[in-house]
Amino acid sequence: MPKSFHQQRLIINADDLGYSDPVNQAIDKALASGLIKSSTLMANAPCFSEGVAIAGRYRSEAGFGIHLNLTEFKPLSDPALLQSLGMLNRDGCFSGCIRELKGTPELKLACFSELKAQISKVESFGVKISHFDSHHHIHTISWMLPVIHQLQQQHGVWKMRTTMNVYGRRLHQQPPLRRVLAKKAWVAMCRLRGSRMTEVFTGLDVFLEDPSRREFQNAASIELMCHPGQQGYGEDLALLERCGGVLRRSSLQLCSFNQL
Repeated sequence: MPKSFHQQRLIINADDLGYSDPVNQAIDKALASGLIKSSTLMANAPCFSEGVAIAGRYRSEAGFGIHLNLTEFKPLSDPALLQSLGMLNRDGCFSGCIRELKGTPELKLACFSELKAQISKVESFGVKISHFDSHHHIHTISWMLPVIHQLQQQHGVWKMRTTMNVYGRRLHQQPPLRRVLAKKAWVAMCRLRGSRMTEVFTGLDVFLEDPSRREFQNAASIELMCHPGQQGYGEDLALLERCGGVLRRSSLQLCSFNQL
């Protein structure tokens, strides 16, 4: 039987807070309009300080997590080490090739040090981190599991984005069965180690294709990802307006990871 809507919690998270001025402005607008109650900060992004200021303005009504990043911009930890491990390009920025690298002990330790530096930076600005997610979903790489778990233990952040498990007709199409099974195994391991995650995670666009889908009806908790202001996601503010209409016609409870 489908769960009644009044039991369901819906988190709409705006990724990439701090990425750029256009992204910050779009997320600020979405927060001010009450269209979202959750966003995640990129500690090594160019406009991080402005993102922190936005988080400060809305901290009483929204939750702010960290968008762990090993794929873009310059690192906060030892660049020479990361360069030697093949993680940086010639400009000293993350090259985005982390999924192509083997998870050696040295690489895991370097990733831990970088991500810890990012978390510590966010905390140093007085932000109470609501949850972990990541740029390009790097936290779901299988060999990253012990790295993330150690960060959770040290910083006491146990709420985290799960891996995508509902797919659409255009974007985010269903992966092969082997990949689906690997995703389920990752989720099981995370929950076994203490992570608290929503039952469903997908894109805002997938949800709006058909909010009445069985996967959404049966879930007690749903996270929808969006990227307001990002190049290639020009429709996300309009999609958030549409989603607001869906919420007004239902009993879905819009919240942040603080309420999960």
